Amino acid sequence: MQLLKKVSKSQRNFLMRLLIGGTTLIVSLGAYYSYQVVRNAMLESLKKNAFLEVQQGGDDIEHWLAALKVYVETLANTATVKSMNWAIAEPYLKTEVLRFNDVYALAIAQSDGWRNVIGGSPANISDRPYFQKALAGHTNVSDPLISRATKIPTIVIAAPIRQTFDTTSSPIGEIHTLVRLDRIAQVVNSIKYGDNSYAFAINSTGEAIAHPNPAMLLALRNSAPKMVESSDRNLAAIAQRMINRQQGIELLFLDGTWKYVAYLPLTEADWSVALVIPRENLESPLQALDLIAVAIAGLAAAMIAVLWQVQAIEQGQLKKSNELLEQRVSERTAKLSTTLDQLQQSQLRLIQSEKMSALGSLVAGVAHEINNPVNFIFGNITHAHEYTQDLLKLLQLYQKHSLNPHSEIREQAAAIDMEFLTEDLPKVFDSMRMGVDRIREIVLSLRNFSRLDQAEVKPVDIHEGINSTLLILQHRFKATAHTEVQSIKKYGDLPLVECYPGQLNQVFMNILSNALDALEDQSDAAIQITTQQSNADHVRICITDNGMGMSQEVQQRIFDPFFTTKPVGKGTGMGMSISYQIVVEKHQGLIWCDSTIGRGTTFWVEIPVKRDSETAR
Repeated sequence: MQLLKKVSKSQRNFLMRLLIGGTTLIVSLGAYYSYQVVRNAMLESLKKNAFLEVQQGGDDIEHWLAALKVYVETLANTATVKSMNWAIAEPYLKTEVLRFNDVYALAIAQSDGWRNVIGGSPANISDRPYFQKALAGHTNVSDPLISRATKIPTIVIAAPIRQTFDTTSSPIGEIHTLVRLDRIAQVVNSIKYGDNSYAFAINSTGEAIAHPNPAMLLALRNSAPKMVESSDRNLAAIAQRMINRQQGIELLFLDGTWKYVAYLPLTEADWSVALVIPRENLESPLQALDLIAVAIAGLAAAMIAVLWQVQAIEQGQLKKSNELLEQRVSERTAKLSTTLDQLQQSQLRLIQSEKMSALGSLVAGVAHEINNPVNFIFGNITHAHEYTQDLLKLLQLYQKHSLNPHSEIREQAAAIDMEFLTEDLPKVFDSMRMGVDRIREIVLSLRNFSRLDQAEVKPVDIHEGINSTLLILQHRFKATAHTEVQSIKKYGDLPLVECYPGQLNQVFMNILSNALDALEDQSDAAIQITTQQSNADHVRICITDNGMGMSQEVQQRIFDPFFTTKPVGKGTGMGMSISYQIVVEKHQGLIWCDSTIGRGTTFWVEIPVKRDSETAR
């Protein structure tokens, strides 16, 4: 009997130890799993922060290249350049070089490839890819090359020159500007993420455009070392992904240490930018969490050792300790989740502010640069028309009173078709006046859209902002694969609305851009914009497209940060999230979506006519 009691007691002790050890193990695994979840969430957030640094640097280069493209296209459409007469164009282009700091030379090439350049000798550039693309009708940015005129590393921005403003007509030549790589190197070198981090940029073939190591750069030779051929397999693999226009952030073993590499393709040129970050720079905020995990693991081990020795006394304390541990982990998890949400919101606000600032600066600069020459032309075209009429009247008097002009005069009159010239010249001036009026309308729409002088809340006409946005997107309405997208406006009678006009215009821009993306491959495409006063205190704007629509799952996530259905590299997933913040938080309004597969999508925006200043954020 005593032996049976001893055996029974031993079994109970074994079962008790097994229960205590198993319980402790389960709690420890739960804590470890929670630690891994929180750590991974924080690590993903830190990766996004690092990737945003690359995006910001890439945006700076994109804005700069876009401005240069607009500048070269503007020169290509001037009468002086269209004349293709280098003796006339050279003085004008010299003044442009002095006025524009980033440009150090301008050149005009005939359709056969012979080029004249400021400060250089004529040369044939028919073998240059940028010339071939321009003659095909495309404004383009070349890969860095050694300039034949200056013998220094250069990029070329080239645009076609057409005889008329018809963009479908064949170019008669091309104009290009030569730009040093200093600006690109300056932007790339400014991209940092802590000590010992550095950035670099490569072209379409994997050659370095900007790099902290001078040996990697294009010098007085035709090419630089290609990173895809590097002896470091990890670096070569990243360079190949960049050439394939992929984006992402990866942890790799480079130069004998672990480093994160964030890389992003550009859209204005066939280049990519990358940021190399030492692992400790990015993961240093996780050290506190790792210390907590180590402390928890040590505590669990100590508990197991103690419980196995004094199981009867420690059973109650073990239960309490486990409950307290789980409570602490839950509290920390909830706190970290809240912190992550706040960090994402802060990131979105910062990105919105930077984008709006960059967009406003670009629009203001373009509008200002266009407005000055347009006002000069507009102010003088009337006088030029009057002077021409006076000269034609004088010529008619000569014809009337000189019945037998000299034979040389008669031959010249026949050669220039005097009757046609007299009839067509006034029409030419009328066409020029219509073109100048159109440019002034576009400049006014750009200023209305950006609203740089209206950063605070003020009463505005909602229709004016919608019309400005439509005018800016007009090229996309006409650039679909099948046919022109029809815009249908059904405006109601709306009062002036107190709002942030620039930010509200950004909401319209995001919704209309998404609608145009959805209609890219569709015929009979249309977007309808309806406005009405829903009640005495609110106005409602409805934007509907007849695209393929969205599923319920997509509709539920449409306003989530970083959610996008677009291919990698085309969408950031922040446009609709930012639009939601602008409408709901900034204007105390509502925004919602209604979509059916195969029948299209409708976005509703409802905002108050007058804002409550006490609740405005």
